[in-house]
Amino acid sequence: MVNRDESISVLCVDDEPGLADLTATFLERFAEQFDTSTAETAQEGLNYLDENPVDCIVSDYDMPGMDGLAFLQAIRATSPELPFILFTGRGSEEIASDAISAGVSDYMQKESGNEQYAMLGQRIRNVVNRYRSHSEKREAETRAETILEASPDAILVSVESEFVYTNHAACDLYEVSEKSALLGRQVGEFIHPDYRDDVDKQLRQVETGEKPADHIPRTLLTLEGKEIPVEVTARHIVWDGNPGVVAIVRDLSLKEAQIRKQERYEASFQQAFDAMVVADDEGRYIEANQSACELFGLEKEELLGRSIEEFTPEGYDFEAVWRQLEENFTDRGTFEIVCDDGEKRVVEYAATANIVSGEHLSVLRDVTDQAKREWVLREMYNIISTRDQSFEGQVAAMLELGRQELDVAYGTLSQIQGEDYMFEIVEADDDSIQAGDVVPVTATNCEIAANTEQTLVLGDIERDAPEETHRAGYAEWGISCYLGAPVFVDNEVYGTFCFYDTESRGGQFSEWEVTLVDLMSRWVGYELQRQQANTRLQQQNEKLDQFALLVAHDLRNPLNVLLGSLQFAEEAGEGEHFQRCYKAVNRMDALIDDLLSLAHAGAIIDETESVSIGSVIEECWQTVEVATGRLELELDTATVIEADKSRLKQLFENLIRNAFDHGTDETTVTVGSFADGFYVADDGPGIPKDNREQVFEGGFTTLEGGTGFGLAIVKEIVEAHGWEIHVTAGTSGGARFEITDVEFTAE
Repeated sequence: MVNRDESISVLCVDDEPGLADLTATFLERFAEQFDTSTAETAQEGLNYLDENPVDCIVSDYDMPGMDGLAFLQAIRATSPELPFILFTGRGSEEIASDAISAGVSDYMQKESGNEQYAMLGQRIRNVVNRYRSHSEKREAETRAETILEASPDAILVSVESEFVYTNHAACDLYEVSEKSALLGRQVGEFIHPDYRDDVDKQLRQVETGEKPADHIPRTLLTLEGKEIPVEVTARHIVWDGNPGVVAIVRDLSLKEAQIRKQERYEASFQQAFDAMVVADDEGRYIEANQSACELFGLEKEELLGRSIEEFTPEGYDFEAVWRQLEENFTDRGTFEIVCDDGEKRVVEYAATANIVSGEHLSVLRDVTDQAKREWVLREMYNIISTRDQSFEGQVAAMLELGRQELDVAYGTLSQIQGEDYMFEIVEADDDSIQAGDVVPVTATNCEIAANTEQTLVLGDIERDAPEETHRAGYAEWGISCYLGAPVFVDNEVYGTFCFYDTESRGGQFSEWEVTLVDLMSRWVGYELQRQQANTRLQQQNEKLDQFALLVAHDLRNPLNVLLGSLQFAEEAGEGEHFQRCYKAVNRMDALIDDLLSLAHAGAIIDETESVSIGSVIEECWQTVEVATGRLELELDTATVIEADKSRLKQLFENLIRNAFDHGTDETTVTVGSFADGFYVADDGPGIPKDNREQVFEGGFTTLEGGTGFGLAIVKEIVEAHGWEIHVTAGTSGGARFEITDVEFTAE
């Protein structure tokens, strides 16, 4: 019987608004085990059932579109036995008859009053209990049938010495194609004549329950007369109310094959990669394979007779684990063992009790390396997640962790600056290398990692890369093994994150060790890139603050002039006040243009292109209004740089305009290039040394009526490109503006 408290899900379907909800509410009040859902049409109910299983359906009969009986037929097409109760206000013998014919589980006519819902709830419980009991019985029968059919041995049932049941294995044994070839035949037809009478006598004793027949060797005869040696086990059974015999018949001709199979299992046990041990009821090892001996570091003779309890650390509750195995027949988990030499290892196990009565199998896997790797990754996470520690402190801790894991003497983060290799952060056993030391990059193996942009793995430099033994790192410093990865910042090689030692390795660095160094180097690169981005952002914020200050200061002065002059003009109407207003407005207009240019000039440059300096200068010379003056170009015709063309044009325009604003109509402007940049020079009055840094500050000017932003805009454009600008005295006594760190390209 199904437990009365077991949950029952019910779908209530009724087209009367609110009636399905009312029915569902009363059912849930009737018993807490009811879990109800509602639908107002049969189609809505079918849609609900497509997504949700239920234990019972309660449906009205008279509904639009699809009535209750049509709904029932649709349900029966896919769920022939699902409980379905027709709960209708329109009752008749004809409807009841049709409902029963259609396979309804119960039929109930709606009445007035709430008592009917208690009766409905009881009927739901009854039909669901019957359905579940029937399902469980059918499932049990199906399982039994599955087990019998899956048996590798022949299983037959006889009543009064006549076969009434046989499985597929029996058909194979008796060499018949179908079960019908055996059913209805006498058992004696298949027994050798020499002891047919004896078998008949034993079957009668088993059938009456007098005694069983255990492992009796006999010779079976097939329908074709073929003799097959078999072993028979027989037991009493009641079959359809009649006493009978169930016999298990095992083909002994397969014994040799079974022996070979056993040998294969034995070979698999002995050669298994995982450690495998068999223990008796006292927990003592009675069998072990070679992997188990290697795990414990003992010969087989030394291991057998000992218990796992002898290898577990103090405080390990071995008895609890053993009870768990005895109760559940299987167990799995992880524990630590201590070998006789004191070495500790982490072991993952899976145990099965009574593989043979009184013998228990355990499969042990050494996961020490895995556990250690998990510890290293946790430590690495702890290092990078400690936000109150400086970047240098985090890198140093990472290097020390890597040194321990790789068992090497040196770990460094280094930066490559042209031909120089600078040690930024060093963790080492000695002070032979210190942070800040600089060596030629050609002396190091890091040059290879940086040039190839790949992790370099050398367990033994002389063995793995003899062509690199000329480097000072090997020849003079004695570095014999190396594992290093390039550090990338903005997709460019910044330097290397590497580990090395004066002792070579017999083998190679493992995949895990290489992966660990790769992970560390990537984090360092990400963090360096994040710091640079933060620095750029801070600089941008400072510029924005400066920009806001300039706007507030420089626009307020002409605005005050404008307001005051308008007041005087309004009172006196004199022309000089209006003239002052116009000058203030023009100054504000010039300031706004320059401030907008200044804001645009400092914006980050995402893309550049190859630009010819000569062609840009020619355009600028046409744009800048110059009454007379001269332009001289000292440029190679192939002088092409990577730049944002529009901002580069504005840079030259501002520098040329600055030369004429502070010079005369006869001023000569010279534009030329040198090793890592270009310059703009003039033969004007020049810039005093004391003012050479101030000229780039926004609002600084020595020119009456000037805004003071022309050169500030130039500096913003230069810095947005990643260049640098300096002002010096020109060869002709004027000013010379030099822009450096420029990337030249072929035209």
